[in-house]
Amino acid sequence: MESVGNERYGMFRLPIFAVCEWLLILPATVFLAAAALRLLQPREYEPARSSWIIFEWTMTHVSRFGAAILFIAMPGVVLIAGCATLVRNWRQEPGLRHDSAMMLAILRRHLPFGLLAAAVLLAGTILTAVMVHVVTD
Repeated sequence: MESVGNERYGMFRLPIFAVCEWLLILPATVFLAAAALRLLQPREYEPARSSWIIFEWTMTHVSRFGAAILFIAMPGVVLIAGCATLVRNWRQEPGLRHDSAMMLAILRRHLPFGLLAAAVLLAGTILTAVMVHVVTD
């Protein structure tokens, strides 16, 4: 009876842990995305304008120590805790190992279809970007 209670408790803990890890890396992700987006277009056009606002606010409000926490400490905690959790779950759950092996087998069997789908999505993205560029110029 204890194992059922512990299993339910563990199943509740893992999603909460995953959300907390995402929240830890979210600030650095937003800042790095803003830093990259601000260079795509002139400053007066969106999304570069919003990206410049986020970038400048961060540069004026985050100290070097804060940046070290934001870009080194928080992702480091996520990396170490996430790896430890993945290894622990990999060792404790045979169903996870079985499902992973099945997923890899399915991906190998349908590799040409996956490559074709990726090429179609990439082509669509390129055409959309070109069309947006042509229309806005």
